[in-house]
Amino acid sequence: MTEKYSEEEIIKALKNKDSEAFKYVYQTHYARLKSVCYGIVHNNEDAEDIVQEVFIDLYDSVSRFQEKSTLSTWLYRIVLNKSYNFLRSKKVRDIFSRFEEKLSQQPDQVEDEDEKTRQINDLHRAIEALPERQAKVFTLFFYEKMSQKEIAEVLKLNSVTVVEQLIFRAKQNIKKTMKFNGN
Repeated sequence: MTEKYSEEEIIKALKNKDSEAFKYVYQTHYARLKSVCYGIVHNNEDAEDIVQEVFIDLYDSVSRFQEKSTLSTWLYRIVLNKSYNFLRSKKVRDIFSRFEEKLSQQPDQVEDEDEKTRQINDLHRAIEALPERQAKVFTLFFYEKMSQKEIAEVLKLNSVTVVEQLIFRAKQNIKKTMKFNGN
């Protein structure tokens, strides 16, 4: 399939389990979906795994796609949901692993971290601490460079004004968190 096909034709082909249509959609959307996912999970391998799951879900559930939005908007929603679900489950695992690590650490053992890496990690933690809607909007706006209108469509928000407010609040919350952490 090439770009000469309409979205309607591509969706019809997907619903008919046309392998060329899946290949086309994969090649067209993989990089941007992975980028969105990476902006949330901050790990390349995890982002690749999650995006692969998105395409498996596409294959399994395209018959239920109601075409109330564009295919790309639908894929963005899936990748956002999967990414945040992954983070939620990862946080639980991380709490237990940090607890186990503290129990096994030697008292005089200190981890030395490069300042830039520490700041990046602090920023990632500040983003993860945001309320979910703020984190989604922040990630799509700053990492993916999506327009406020596109974000409103992907997240099914009422207006661009809502997106603007969420971006503003996210920035404020990140600044507060970064100051609280001594940055």
